[in-house]
Amino acid sequence: MLVAGQGVDVGSGVNWPVGTAEAGALIDPVTAGLPDRDHWAVHQCRVEIDVLRGDLEAAARRQRQINALGHIGNIEHARETLQLSAELALWAGRPGDALQQVRRALALFTAPDLTILFGWLLAAGMRACADLAEQARARRDGYAARDALDAARELISWVERMDGTPFTDHPFEAAIPAARATWDAERTRLAGASDPAAWRAAAKTWEDLGRPHRAGYAWWRRAEAQLDAGQPAAAAAAALRAAVAAADGHAPLLTQVRKLAERARIPLQPAAAVTAQAPSSAQARLPYGLTGRELAVLRLVAAGHSNTQIGAELYISRATASVHVTSILRKLGVTNRVQAAALAERAGLLDTRP
Repeated sequence: MLVAGQGVDVGSGVNWPVGTAEAGALIDPVTAGLPDRDHWAVHQCRVEIDVLRGDLEAAARRQRQINALGHIGNIEHARETLQLSAELALWAGRPGDALQQVRRALALFTAPDLTILFGWLLAAGMRACADLAEQARARRDGYAARDALDAARELISWVERMDGTPFTDHPFEAAIPAARATWDAERTRLAGASDPAAWRAAAKTWEDLGRPHRAGYAWWRRAEAQLDAGQPAAAAAAALRAAVAAADGHAPLLTQVRKLAERARIPLQPAAAVTAQAPSSAQARLPYGLTGRELAVLRLVAAGHSNTQIGAELYISRATASVHVTSILRKLGVTNRVQAAALAERAGLLDTRP
């Protein structure tokens, strides 16, 4: 159930020839009130648009209102609703909730002829498992990591129960190869060795279908995988620039792409364009004489990251992170990281809003 074309790739896959802003202008006036049983579908479209605009709280609130109406429509409608709820939770950083929604949708499986439509739902579930595994590894939580792997095995068992139909090419469902490629790529991320080649394959397949946002997600993951594998920033630049181009109209995805570009110090415009632009006033006048890189490090220091963690986050060595921290302490006129974090908070240096 989609209402926009250039990137409304949150739901089932129908592309309408308008962008997110245009779709919002159409949908907002007719969804000013609360959802009811006669108009729930248009409110479901509004949830999708709110996700794309980055208003995740509004999207979640409206989704809860729709859910409070009880069962509406058939099993396929229920699957679409739960799939959208899962994707909303994923972009909101709640993979555990997303996995729960996927499980609820899978529990509806009763008609074998519908399984050709379950591929993207399963891929979203595998994304949730991969997110949970990455979080567990970052916390060095072996139990949580095993739980994520167990959840992934549960999803694999569902595919087997469906005789592999969700990922078997079918003339009535063109998106199956792209969903399969995304599923395969997410499984590499789950294992802790995200495969750039797998993500490239997923991105190209979505591009061939004219699905820019899902292609953009895959390009973002490819760049991330390249950097995590130790490839130089220049090698990941092409994928990141492809991601930012495809992410137009998808605010949560664009935020993640820009964050990765900032961490890796990859300009999202070609070198000639960057050179031609004057630095913004914010970049030219950072407080305390901090550089943009030092500000990024300071925010991680304030979040309690060690030099090793800062290095991993920004794709720099531990020694380079240590040099930045020393410079920050000197410029701020403090003697330790706690003082630096307190001063940064008082000075408003931790506010990441534009």
